[in-house]
Amino acid sequence: MFWKILILLALIVALLTLSVPGKQNLEYGATFSQKFSEELNGGSDAKVGAGWKQNYLAILDDLKIKDLRLVAYWDLIEPAEGQFDFKDLDWQINEAEKRGAKIILAMGLKVPRWPECHIPDWAKGRDASARAGRLIKYEEILINRYKDNKAVWAWQVENEPYFPFGDCKIVPPAILNAEIKQVKALDSRPIVLTDAGELGFAWPYLAAKSDIFGTTLYRYINNRFLGDIRYSLIPAYYFRIKALWAGKILGKQILISELQAEPWVSESLARVPLEKQEKTMNPEIFKEIINYAERSGFPKAYLWGAEWWYWMKEKQGRPEMWEAARNAISNL
Repeated sequence: MFWKILILLALIVALLTLSVPGKQNLEYGATFSQKFSEELNGGSDAKVGAGWKQNYLAILDDLKIKDLRLVAYWDLIEPAEGQFDFKDLDWQINEAEKRGAKIILAMGLKVPRWPECHIPDWAKGRDASARAGRLIKYEEILINRYKDNKAVWAWQVENEPYFPFGDCKIVPPAILNAEIKQVKALDSRPIVLTDAGELGFAWPYLAAKSDIFGTTLYRYINNRFLGDIRYSLIPAYYFRIKALWAGKILGKQILISELQAEPWVSESLARVPLEKQEKTMNPEIFKEIINYAERSGFPKAYLWGAEWWYWMKEKQGRPEMWEAARNAISNL
């Protein structure tokens, strides 16, 4: 019996691998992380063309991005208990609104960019119950602040909540459920839930709980045991199955929440030799990833790497990925 099951699985894998799904043009947005851009490009007081604010404005004005995923970092917004600083996030949202761009706003214990958990220092020492209570209170204030803002069209609750990564374990289901319940009670706009594309296995459940389901899609990664590897054995049909389940069967909106467009390395990109960076991400590799994504069955993709493209262009004099992103966004 075991061998029959194994043979059946092998035949399914072979069929999926040999079948080439049809392509479709994608709509493109981008994720922007103030923290990561500041790490690479400098603070808001940096010289013109160098800081995170200039990076953000270039995404809006030069690349003409109209779909953004922004991040509400708890540790930046509530650096001390009960003291809130929305200045930088207000600025990002206002600049997007001026240009008619639409925002998915990510919030939670676990949000985009390393180390994934962005919890204020004052909250780290609290027991789990007390920390969860403070998280819910912070998110209540956050939601009420932006729920009438026309630029924010969806709330992303946590980022890959059931996929342990970085300094984060999984988000406890009770906390995720409390966050979702609160969003629904305070606002009518849709909730985005995401899962890791290649190694996440909670996507059937998260798709069912969401209004909009997002999957990441990476092709070239760095594994701490295996080093640099390519996901060569995962066919595009794997993502088509996700799209079928979430989009067709459950009737949810679907998107690629992170489409790889920067190197995946084991340390800060600012410390990695440029030759290694360009070996693991360049316009040719990016084109390959785009080709794969166009066969995934997902109609929209938020590009991952806008902070790095800008750093390469402005600090390193290498604009190739910035221009490759521009061509992708323009469907050239």
